[in-house]
Amino acid sequence: MMKMFLNPDKPLSTCKEHSCDDCNAKTLIHCHFNGKLLMRFLMIAFPCLLIAGIGIFRFNYLFILPWIIFTLLFFGFIEIRVLCSHCPHYAEPESKTLKCWANYGSPKIWKYRPGPMNIPEKIIFFSGILFIFLYPVVLMAISQQFILLSLLMLFIIIGVSYMYRYMCKKCMNFACPFNCVPQETREIFSEHN
Repeated sequence: MMKMFLNPDKPLSTCKEHSCDDCNAKTLIHCHFNGKLLMRFLMIAFPCLLIAGIGIFRFNYLFILPWIIFTLLFFGFIEIRVLCSHCPHYAEPESKTLKCWANYGSPKIWKYRPGPMNIPEKIIFFSGILFIFLYPVVLMAISQQFILLSLLMLFIIIGVSYMYRYMCKKCMNFACPFNCVPQETREIFSEHN
């Protein structure tokens, strides 16, 4: 039976430690993910995507399919190449899919590419995110769905704020443009990885 997440007692394959027991980075960085982190992320992302989808559908139901297809392709395929393949978690050999909180279950079809994102990757990443969230905002504004639009904006603000404060400050993917792990913590993590 395949485990849902990586063994939290076993160091990552990029880590030079033999045990996580005395690691001074494990409380500062999310080296291992769990169902609680996944549920937190889904509780942030799902309402935003649901409200956006409802707004698009109410504008014109024919406009929802391209948005759904692009969103699935972006988060399940494109983002994996331009962002996730830079993460130490992506290097884990025991799974062919991601076992993290943001893209759980997405296939690892590219090689692990340590280091920062390049400029084209950043452009692709930000363009995809902007399209996914601006497309419904524009359609809701055009169709004067101001209550739904306000609700979407509220959930986006709450979600971004929560992600920044509780998830991005502990994320090991330093290549991500949203990563806000303090430099001191990055150095502690890098001593092990």
